Amino acid sequence: MQSFDRFKTLESDTFDVIVVGAGIGGLTAAATLANRGKQVLVLDMHYEMGGCATVFHRKGKDYEFDVGLHYIGDCGKHGLIPRILRGAGINDGEIKFIEQDPEGFETLCFPAFEFAVPRGYERFREKLLEAFPEERAGINRYFKMLQQVWDFMGIHSRPLTALWVLPRSWMLMRHAKSTVEQFLDTCTQNQRLRAVLTGQLGVYHQPPSRATMAGHAAVVNHFLQGSYYPSGGGQVFSDKLGEVVERKGGKILLRSKVERILIENGRAVGVEFSNKHLGKRVVKADSVICNADLKQSLLGLIGREHLKPQTVRRAEQFEMSPAMGVVYLGIDMDLKAMGLKNTNYRLYPGYDYEKAYRDVFAGEFPDEPHLFIGNATMKDPDNPAIAPPGIYNLQLMSVVPSTPHSWGVTQAELDDGSYRTNPAYLAKKDRYARQLIALAERVIPNMSAHIVYQEVSTPFSVTRFIGSEGGTSYGLAFTPEYFLHNRPGAKTEIRNLYLCGASTRTGHGIFGAMTGGVEAAAAVCGRHVRYQVMDVGTRAEAATS
Repeated sequence: MQSFDRFKTLESDTFDVIVVGAGIGGLTAAATLANRGKQVLVLDMHYEMGGCATVFHRKGKDYEFDVGLHYIGDCGKHGLIPRILRGAGINDGEIKFIEQDPEGFETLCFPAFEFAVPRGYERFREKLLEAFPEERAGINRYFKMLQQVWDFMGIHSRPLTALWVLPRSWMLMRHAKSTVEQFLDTCTQNQRLRAVLTGQLGVYHQPPSRATMAGHAAVVNHFLQGSYYPSGGGQVFSDKLGEVVERKGGKILLRSKVERILIENGRAVGVEFSNKHLGKRVVKADSVICNADLKQSLLGLIGREHLKPQTVRRAEQFEMSPAMGVVYLGIDMDLKAMGLKNTNYRLYPGYDYEKAYRDVFAGEFPDEPHLFIGNATMKDPDNPAIAPPGIYNLQLMSVVPSTPHSWGVTQAELDDGSYRTNPAYLAKKDRYARQLIALAERVIPNMSAHIVYQEVSTPFSVTRFIGSEGGTSYGLAFTPEYFLHNRPGAKTEIRNLYLCGASTRTGHGIFGAMTGGVEAAAAVCGRHVRYQVMDVGTRAEAATS
């Protein structure tokens, strides 16, 4: 395979399209356009492309940890993820998808009760009815909402379906602006059932009282198509997309910080960036796609002077999603022999999810956090890079505050990087790790005695590497105020300037960002691109399988 320099050289100063930010959304847009003959330049400040869809290595190459892709839905035969990849020039089979336990890809663990969420609408519904037979009416109502949201999502790629979908979507229309809590109030008052139905809230990090119900349903729909992990981790997505860009004549330039997007007469014409090997450079293009943090893009890279006053005011008031902390571990235990399955364990202190989020919104660490346990070794068992033989690779994650004072540091220390050696910060990280490890022992008894590698990531790590506002990986808050048309679309008020990424209309996460990349490519080339890539004629069949 041909090798391409991604750090030191740039032979041309003009391209068809410049993509600012090599996150998974920007790479999807870039590869989709390159696959259609566009000459694309991708710029990113990090030394690795992929944003949250990257891996990092420790102790030489002994350990490989995934930054942001811990599982992903809809990767089956008719799934949208394979279709997006195919539209970007990646052939079927180039990425191997490993399905998690179809009888329980999510295992919700409460103090006296467990529930495993299975693949498929009917199987999920059956298990709910087995556990809550007296709640049949409320469960059926919940699934009717899921189906109406699923059908509505199909309009995106097949507009004519609106003729028969919209008249049947009365429940969705009525609750389009409802929170999860408000909708569930019309279904059931059973606290255990409500906790199960909202047990995946860590995918969007908002409590039921604030999360958008329509968005929640979209997330549930996505994973009910099956939960998967790409062999090789999230980096394989980024690597394959980057290969398409370069193979088709485009250029990827890392360690290159975009200083501003150039606007002339209300039109984007290029960017100015700095690179230690190339100095400060100006590159021109017919179109610019911005995959950087939304708030920083609008108020910084584009500049207030080029935007409408109402756009500036809205950007100043953006509410971002909460951030996560992660404890990366290597443990010398045989978890498979202990009976653990290829599932995501979500541990909760009770059935009320509100308190932990109230604490985080107040800048405090929850006394009883919600814990996600990801087991990379079980998800990708044939990958020798994950950990040394006999060692299991785990990630423990929870929602955390992201303000400097919450972690015992100042903004000045964050700006100059000295926070990393601050004793108060190190003590907070240690306490946080010990807290999560102790909680994980509910599922993996005596785990703390078997830790052979440990590292902690905080929201400041995310900001440092990908420039995300508040260290969030999830973009704008997942509330009714920031859902669908209340989020920015691909097109902006500046001609030839487009957006993609976690804060745009298609939503956050790997799937939302990749879909947003397709939208940005379609904004550049025409809507036919969206229909070619996203049209899934068998979605209705897949939804009921």
